[in-house]
Amino acid sequence: MATMREVAELAGVSTATVSHVINGSKKLSPETTERVLQAIAQVNYTPNTLAKSLRIGQTHTIGILVEDIRGLPVAGIVSGISETLARSGYKTIFHDLHLLEKLYNQYEQIGTYRERINAGVALLKSSNVDGIIYVAMHDRHLDYLLDPMDTPLVYAYSHGCDQDTCFTYSNRDSAADMTRYLIARGHTRIAVIAGHPHSYPTGQRLLGIQTAMQQAGLALPADYIRYGDWEYATGKTCTDALLSLAVTPTAIFAMNDLMAAGSLATLQARGIRIPEDMAVVGFDNREIASYLQPPLTTIALPTTEIGTQAALHLMERINNPDLPPKKEIIHCSIIERASV
Repeated sequence: MATMREVAELAGVSTATVSHVINGSKKLSPETTERVLQAIAQVNYTPNTLAKSLRIGQTHTIGILVEDIRGLPVAGIVSGISETLARSGYKTIFHDLHLLEKLYNQYEQIGTYRERINAGVALLKSSNVDGIIYVAMHDRHLDYLLDPMDTPLVYAYSHGCDQDTCFTYSNRDSAADMTRYLIARGHTRIAVIAGHPHSYPTGQRLLGIQTAMQQAGLALPADYIRYGDWEYATGKTCTDALLSLAVTPTAIFAMNDLMAAGSLATLQARGIRIPEDMAVVGFDNREIASYLQPPLTTIALPTTEIGTQAALHLMERINNPDLPPKKEIIHCSIIERASV
């Protein structure tokens, strides 16, 4: 391999001048710069980026640790991270924990895989990354899931402890916004198809719905709340239960689009018109939402923005290690379609 000294000798300059040309660290005359560049091309010199990284204490490489790339929000978040880092000249190392089948829809059981997750962190750290972004596939608290480390860490689409930096969205505010949307369209009897009873998003979304109802002077009866498991089939069974009540709702708020799809199927099988007889809304804005009949009104998650902001903050923290922890809640948006 050619060396910087050979380039300097061929160009008739010092090795420091060659370094300035390579790193753009000093303004030189066009003639000198051109002479050095020609010498670099002539001897096929490749700068030793590893040595440079060791000197400055940074590799300009970020580790991205994902629970599973197939998880609903993960691809959008990773896209936001990757594009943002690339624009700033950072490389990425990606590690997938492949937890989708293992967790299925029991997302709160993430602690069972603590050892596997920390092994993934160790693998990224062995590559001398400057920082790590942990991308979850379900919003929940991950307090003390990762072992303490010196490497800067940012959580995306989840919450850590008070000392952690996190970027996610507000389940509570988003659900409240959708409930107000239904109320503004004349609905006073709003039923809920919730997720797992002990799920963090379930609790937060239910709190948002109850808050919006109370502010409007409306009640949310206990029998209007049905718990499912985030899957299509429970959307159907929960809707059957709601339709068996003496006073049926005029709107159903399903806490994800899959359960909303199941609800639509049951209503249509019974000849109930949507939205004339019953409104149905979902959460997540999955691709299926726009293809349902009628197309589903739902809540879009700010996945790309979560990734973008996580990457921006991590780069800032790498260059300023004393930066305090940050918790940013990014706003969701209602996607209006024909189901209301």
